[in-house]
Amino acid sequence: MLETSIKSIALARGAIRAGIARREAFLDSPLSADMTYLEPWAAAVVSFALPLGTNWIEDYLGKVTRMGFKRVQFEAYQKIYQIGSAIEAGLKESGFRAHNIIPNGIYRPDHSFLKEISDMDVKPPVSLRYMAVGAGVGVFGWSGNVLVPGVWANVYLGAVLTDAPLAQDPMLAEKLCDDCRICAKVCPTEFIDETEKVSVVIGGREHLHNEKRGDLRCVIGCGGYTGLSKDGTWSSWSTGRTRLSDNSSELPSLHARLRNDPANRAAKLNQTFGSKGILDRSFEDTNPTCCNCMIVCSGPREHRKSLMKLLHGSGVVERDSSGSEIVVRRTTCESED
Repeated sequence: MLETSIKSIALARGAIRAGIARREAFLDSPLSADMTYLEPWAAAVVSFALPLGTNWIEDYLGKVTRMGFKRVQFEAYQKIYQIGSAIEAGLKESGFRAHNIIPNGIYRPDHSFLKEISDMDVKPPVSLRYMAVGAGVGVFGWSGNVLVPGVWANVYLGAVLTDAPLAQDPMLAEKLCDDCRICAKVCPTEFIDETEKVSVVIGGREHLHNEKRGDLRCVIGCGGYTGLSKDGTWSSWSTGRTRLSDNSSELPSLHARLRNDPANRAAKLNQTFGSKGILDRSFEDTNPTCCNCMIVCSGPREHRKSLMKLLHGSGVVERDSSGSEIVVRRTTCESED
């Protein structure tokens, strides 16, 4: 059976779950769930999730070192594409067309980082999160990340489009998110709204997650341009101190200024991709600063609470006179430029 053999390719190479969704499952879904944007012939998607492990998380959130996550992030993106390439090859060997989706760093032309972004939202060619939910690989958490049984949101996603007449897998019915909202509490840019929600229809079913406060709020934070919490007592691994307005309409012009500032070269590397997106970024230039919402959601509620407490007590990353990263402990907000 083709469906079983194709999914087994992913599972044999380290994926924790794999599933299939038909194009019809996304007819009422948002723009970036349209798989025909990439390939007009796309009729189905093979989605899979790669777990990231947990032995590096406490060092990362506790400001001990980010080298563990640096290695995990670089290798996981490469492995995602390798798994997808194996699935793509298997489908082609069976006589079908297939397209392995680049997992990150590629955006629709009107939202390309190769030119100015003039909107608050950044759209991928095809959303790997929508594909995963439609294929029964996982379900949305409050953060909008996909939660997968056994590993929660601590995964990277991959997918391969095909014209093969693959059968639709059932979507997950279980509710994995228990609405702790800790994901919102560990976001230094307040990108994740703690109360407002939005609904998305996939497979004829309504799925809920937070109403995100403009994608560029996350882009600026994860890009390394800012990372200080609102109360000034903790930060991400970013040493950037750009202040973000509560008015998200101001973010496009701010982001353009930041990217055009030569002083921001180190942060800009986090958002500079080649024709293969994230896959063209070297290990040296892989410098994770946040991903807190995904990482903190890597276990049961008490585990999440302990990681939140660890992050909130981890201090603030700054640079000393030699340019080296240091951690400073703070108890009150101090003035920033």
